[in-house]
Amino acid sequence: MTKPKYDFSRFKAMVIDDQAFIRRVVAGMLRQIGFRAVEEACDGADGLKLNNILKPDVIICDIEMEPIDGLAFLQTIRTGKDVPNRNVPVVFLTSHAESEIVRQARGLHVNSFVVKPPSLAAITDHVAFVLFRQGGHSGETTPPK
Repeated sequence: MTKPKYDFSRFKAMVIDDQAFIRRVVAGMLRQIGFRAVEEACDGADGLKLNNILKPDVIICDIEMEPIDGLAFLQTIRTGKDVPNRNVPVVFLTSHAESEIVRQARGLHVNSFVVKPPSLAAITDHVAFVLFRQGGHSGETTPPK
């Protein structure tokens, strides 16, 4: 068996998605690649509360949710008064590639996008990109090939 390319064992992650199946699948993938802690939130409002408690190292977040969608969640994370980790990398899960949504997300400093349904390879590549290679908010939203 080969040694994994990245060591995620020191990191905590949060997965936010209103679709329980997708949320559980992504959380399972993060556990599979070695995250030390993975928490789940069912929507943006729940994610904001959990963020302040967990202070995750990376957030995987759906865009379309109620009552707080991914864009509003990200805006609150980046600009909120009492947010402990404003620069936490955020990877959006999306089934949309509309340029307006992408433009808004980039304006809010999203770190990357993963298309639904996510694969283990896509989750691994994008999370590794934002944690190990991106170096903060460089404006890039696609991991290198």
